[in-house]
Amino acid sequence: MHIVTRSRLSEAIEQYPDAASEIKAWVGIVEAVRQHNFLVVSSRFRDADYGNGYVVFDIRRNRYMLITVIHYAKTAGEKQTEGHVYIRSFLTHKQYNNPSNWDKRFGTK
Repeated sequence: MHIVTRSRLSEAIEQYPDAASEIKAWVGIVEAVRQHNFLVVSSRFRDADYGNGYVVFDIRRNRYMLITVIHYAKTAGEKQTEGHVYIRSFLTHKQYNNPSNWDKRFGTK
């Protein structure tokens, strides 16, 4: 899968260095596998949750939350799409409790 808005992950690594190794591991897994639906995602990431169009990943045992929107890989005939993961926010658990923080594309942080 292709990760879009990867700069948000770089910002998170810079701001929260204690989460860097888990973020890098998450990137490695996501890029290596074509995700076809949420069941595939949740089989690889047991702490992933789906709600309101977002897929949320727990990082560092629920200390941080990675908010994403996933456009899953598809196969139509002989044509296959890669799929895309859009990084919306990387939040502390406290910040995550306020859903207005979830999506930077709407001007919130």
